[in-house]
Amino acid sequence: MTQISVQVYGINLLVKLLQEGAPDDGFVRVHCPKGSPIRYGEVVARGDGFDEGANAFREMPNVKTVVAFEESSEEVEGHYFYVSGEEYRVIRLDSVILSFPHE
Repeated sequence: MTQISVQVYGINLLVKLLQEGAPDDGFVRVHCPKGSPIRYGEVVARGDGFDEGANAFREMPNVKTVVAFEESSEEVEGHYFYVSGEEYRVIRLDSVILSFPHE
């Protein structure tokens, strides 16, 4: 895995997308009743958890946690970029449906 050094702020997460979907080793597959695609990513960096709008700290998933988030078929969720062919997304904590802690 390519190591990237970035700083993420607030309640944002930087995730590396998992191309195959949910990992096969015991993870739950999430299905949307409306048929929207569910994406999975591994957290590689996270903000400090300070939610400016609520003026409070929020619990954030740890680095290496796998998160699931819904993505509408019309638009991409979050900002994205590629490093060495791997897709990374900056998503807001509010986009996360479930998180699967790293063992």
